[in-house]
Amino acid sequence: MSKRDFYLLFHTAWHASFKETTILWAFEATGLLPFNLQRVLQRFTAEASGNNSDLSRLSASDWMKIERLMRRVVTDQGDRQVKKLSQVLHTNSVQNALLKHKVHQLQEALKHKKKRRRQGKALPLQEPEETHEEEQQQHQKLQAAQRRKEAKQAKAEAVQQRRQARAGARVLREKLKANQVANQAMRQAARRTASRLYKAVQLSQKG
Repeated sequence: MSKRDFYLLFHTAWHASFKETTILWAFEATGLLPFNLQRVLQRFTAEASGNNSDLSRLSASDWMKIERLMRRVVTDQGDRQVKKLSQVLHTNSVQNALLKHKVHQLQEALKHKKKRRRQGKALPLQEPEETHEEEQQQHQKLQAAQRRKEAKQAKAEAVQQRRQARAGARVLREKLKANQVANQAMRQAARRTASRLYKAVQLSQKG
């Protein structure tokens, strides 16, 4: 059989395999269309491979990297789920940066407060009244406790933002794997069809 005959058979097999029903079934089986996150997660329970290890280290501050990854993986940029995920990642990135800045400010304020307190004790100008000194100390303790509380809350919020960013990165990884599985399934179906047609032609020529 000549190359031209084989190409004609392969071309026919290719178009026979890539039917609308086959493509839709492949996307539905992998949880892509309609989008089914649970089906995607159930199919990929193993740990991420070495090629995807860098993605697990993405944080909320790496929003641009995550955005570029999403554009490379997702073909339908107009999908509502994709837009929603992009907005969540961007919001988390901004909030995480603001929370880090707030924590830094609170830590600096506590540091300066302690420094002034040590300087005041080292160089007293005059002996304050006992009652006034107690009130000052109580007020300073309350302020320090409030700052510690705010710093602790800000850190907790920052941790939550990072967790959400990592969850978004995991969804992207699973979607990338699902796309690869769908493409591989379609290629295998095309190869099987072409092989069957080739064998059929060989048998017909022998007959």
